[in-house]
Amino acid sequence: MAQAEYSPSQTPGMRLSCLSLRDFRNYRSFELSNIGALTILVGPNAVGKTSAVEGISLLTACSSFRTTQAAQMIKWGCETAQLEAKFQSSSREVDMGLTISAGRRSYRMNGKPRKAADVRGLVPAVSFTPDDLHLAKGAASARRDAIDSVGVQLSRNFYSVCVDYRKLVKQKNQALKDELPDAYIESLNDVLVRVGVQVLIHRLQVLDRLRPHFQSYYREITGGGEEASVLYAPCWAKDAPLEPGSLTRDDALAQLTSYMGSRAIAERARKRCLVGPHADAVTFTVDGHDAAHFASQGQQRSIVLAWKLAEAAVIAAATGNAPLLLLDDVMSELDDARRSYFMNFIAGDMQAFITTTHTDYFTDDMLARADIITLDGSEAFVGGARED
Repeated sequence: MAQAEYSPSQTPGMRLSCLSLRDFRNYRSFELSNIGALTILVGPNAVGKTSAVEGISLLTACSSFRTTQAAQMIKWGCETAQLEAKFQSSSREVDMGLTISAGRRSYRMNGKPRKAADVRGLVPAVSFTPDDLHLAKGAASARRDAIDSVGVQLSRNFYSVCVDYRKLVKQKNQALKDELPDAYIESLNDVLVRVGVQVLIHRLQVLDRLRPHFQSYYREITGGGEEASVLYAPCWAKDAPLEPGSLTRDDALAQLTSYMGSRAIAERARKRCLVGPHADAVTFTVDGHDAAHFASQGQQRSIVLAWKLAEAAVIAAATGNAPLLLLDDVMSELDDARRSYFMNFIAGDMQAFITTTHTDYFTDDMLARADIITLDGSEAFVGGARED
């Protein structure tokens, strides 16, 4: 099975210059060329703004922030959707392609077939959607996924490790439902522990990178009046979050093996796998208090904003490539202060794509340097940003 290792991108400074979507979502065709540093897609709801940004996410992070169902991404009445993008740096050009059919995604790079694992993170991206605003108070699974989404862009093998782990959990769940013999369950446990420890250790490494950036951004956003952090507690000690760097691989193997053995009867009774990194707890705190229970709405938004900025900073530092920022209809969810802070961040060395229903959220300076693309719900769109 795959081993997770950090694998820096070999494409420093890559930016999206052209985007083409065919038979994707509501579009028969969508063509955008000469793309600059800041693109603002403007229009009422349900005109295809989100679809354009989703297409970029599929060609960079190899995932959709809307669905995992391929059939939902294909225009009604069509058999496939075709997505293409051109990425450029001062020294290199990469053509990325994706064909989506029922139950299958086929990637291409410079015309040659590629696995998603070979494409993911090559040109990194960070997305920010209204659903992310539930990160602080929502289910722990969303916070685990948030760490993993960064991890798979730092390590191309980590995605394979996560897939292996999910398959093993599914296999064990089925074995428990089928009441298969203990010997078979124990053989699954041996593999599950080894792969689970890979997931756990890699998550902790990613979180150790994210945490200081997250804390610093939160402090700046809130004016330094309060401190935020993010804690990780393994399934065997959910009331005792780990100190950074305190868990070795050998300790994790021993702890997870022991705890899995102690929960064997409970797993038999409930007919599902209860032990492993899929059951770990991730908690945001503000001044030491659990944000899920005590954070105000404003604090929750500051947490999510700081987290997204930390994602971008860590990916940029680890890969040498500033990620694309994909912001889908979040400007209306932020107050003036947080919106201003975010806009100042975007003004740096990152390429950004923002969807919005109107431009009132942006300063005149921001609008002056942006490419404003107005969408009206037409099935076909052809546009180009102005030349710098």
